[in-house]
Amino acid sequence: MKRIKEAPSRLFGVLFIPVVIFGVLIIAAIMAISFQGGSEASADSDNPRKLDQNTMAAFRTKYDALGMAEGSDNAPITIREFGDYQCPACGAFAPTARRIRQDLVQSGKARFIFFDFPLPMHAHAHKAAEAARCAARQHKFWPYHDRLYETQNQWASTDDATSSFVDIAVETGLDADKFEQCLKQNKTAAIIAENQNAGKAIRLRATPTVIVGDTLFSGVVSFDQIRQTIAEQSRPGTTQ
Repeated sequence: MKRIKEAPSRLFGVLFIPVVIFGVLIIAAIMAISFQGGSEASADSDNPRKLDQNTMAAFRTKYDALGMAEGSDNAPITIREFGDYQCPACGAFAPTARRIRQDLVQSGKARFIFFDFPLPMHAHAHKAAEAARCAARQHKFWPYHDRLYETQNQWASTDDATSSFVDIAVETGLDADKFEQCLKQNKTAAIIAENQNAGKAIRLRATPTVIVGDTLFSGVVSFDQIRQTIAEQSRPGTTQ
């Protein structure tokens, strides 16, 4: 009698467990397709697309105010990046972004705006974005932003990255107590959500997404590609 009772239970286990595993794999695959955040996204940078005039108008009148900007409002072209601090491809693009700020922004040739778009598969990305915005409250956004990418491999592999974020705050000259209070109270979470909504509005599918004028690149784009795009959009008769 025991064997008769145990057989259905064993059969249930044999059938049920694979179904659960298969379901989990399907969900993971859907998330991976919906958002990309790895070095493999760089291949799409060779296939840029143009944004329509309505989208560009929305950036100028609504979205740009949500990002962290550097450079003059009157610069001839605006370069926008949607990034995730835990994304390896974003880390690979970070030196190019820094070069944009140093070479193009400081010379008045461009304006640069960074938008937060933490991806759901990166456990510490959202908190890292909040941390950078907390640093911005002490006027240290860019040093903190750069340091997050420089130390990405270190804090991304930890179970709890909070202490790393505090260490970076100290390194960059922030008031650690004010920073920790800002981070613990999630004071910058709302602006991160607004940044994410802006990315969704333009059907953003990967990080980094870099928009040069009205030309959108998905993935890692080189400085030469950016410079070439600027030259093309600066030709007489070209509108942005």
